[in-house]
Amino acid sequence: MEILNPTFMLLMAAALCAITALIHSIGGEKELIGPAFAIDAPLTQSPLARTILRFAWHWTTLLWFIVAAVLALMAYGDIDVPALLLGIAMTHLAAGIYSGIASRGQFIGFPLITLIGVLTLLAFQISQTATT
Repeated sequence: MEILNPTFMLLMAAALCAITALIHSIGGEKELIGPAFAIDAPLTQSPLARTILRFAWHWTTLLWFIVAAVLALMAYGDIDVPALLLGIAMTHLAAGIYSGIASRGQFIGFPLITLIGVLTLLAFQISQTATT
């Protein structure tokens, strides 16, 4: 399979979304959520706040798995919504670049998020060029 094949790029982006989701859930719980809850502060000791923060954190993980599924379905033509693909591409690209700049390259997720954006944007561009 050639590398500049939109199907290959979308499947790679889907795999990266799933990997990012796993790293986000497991790594985030270990390195961010757990230590934050260990701090003795009113917000981090509130049972409601703890529940909401943990829910929101892992909800993001589930959303990444959904994006992975959508990209995989797009790769095989089961979903053909170019605007959705462009939205996924631009959101990941912007978030990846922003998080890389804002963290000065220290955020572990920025390369994967950026690469998801690049792959989906390339797949979008190639598929749009092929249809015109």
